[in-house]
Amino acid sequence: MGTVTLDFLHEGPLGRGQDPATLRWGGVANNAACAMGARGARPALVTVEYSGEIGPAVGGHLAGNGVDWLRLPVRAPLPVFHAELVEGSVADKRFYGERALGLITPALLDRSRGLFDAAAVLAAGTDAGAPALAWLADAARDRGVPFWLLSADPNEVSKLRPEGRGADLVALNRRELSLWAGRSLTDREDLVAAARQLPAPGGRCLVTLGEEGSLLVPADGSEVVCQPASSLTDQVITVGAGDVLFGCLLAGRLAGLDWAPALKEATGLTSRFLGGAGDDPAPYAVLRD
Repeated sequence: MGTVTLDFLHEGPLGRGQDPATLRWGGVANNAACAMGARGARPALVTVEYSGEIGPAVGGHLAGNGVDWLRLPVRAPLPVFHAELVEGSVADKRFYGERALGLITPALLDRSRGLFDAAAVLAAGTDAGAPALAWLADAARDRGVPFWLLSADPNEVSKLRPEGRGADLVALNRRELSLWAGRSLTDREDLVAAARQLPAPGGRCLVTLGEEGSLLVPADGSEVVCQPASSLTDQVITVGAGDVLFGCLLAGRLAGLDWAPALKEATGLTSRFLGGAGDDPAPYAVLRD
């Protein structure tokens, strides 16, 4: 559950975009769903209906990436994500289109709860509202399926336990975990201790560490999975890397892989995705077998 966006990414300050620049489909839930679609996981993306001239193109984009589009019965303009990049990472950003996420309320989800009945996992990003995320956590519990949550913004760490609900898997980076914990997490022991506190009982926390790889930390105190990063020879745009990792990890788990091999596979696939051509009209195709 979430939104599709139109991403405008470029070097240079906002308002004075410099080459290289790219315009592409984006959004946390969209990126994860398209990665899952490329892996054959048959994802369904629940969003509002999009209005305006570009809105109808969303259906073709999702279908082309193996994603079933489940539309909620409200309409909003397609959001736009405008970002300044420095060495491939976001240095400054603006988001236009909060309405597309703000319209997703518990009352609307209650009226549309049948959309979730066939799900094996319910997943979302923290760009959605806390009440909607709490509704999704409750819906997952009622259906006996896992709830996975992906951090979408360091400014949204308060939603990592939406209205007190824990997720079965929480994915975020070191900075976001530090902000959630309220202290700088510099050494491995402190980082793991904080990560164990974040998920639901029996759940896991996936912490990405950039060039240091990632950690998959079980809440129950059992062994941590340490996954080295895959090397990249060229500077790449890293926007969406965490979303793709999340989607590939979920696809691997749905395919029956244990946690460690699923994370290893997802890491390699994310590296493959980042190494693809930035202007590729079908960027998720590199994730297919």
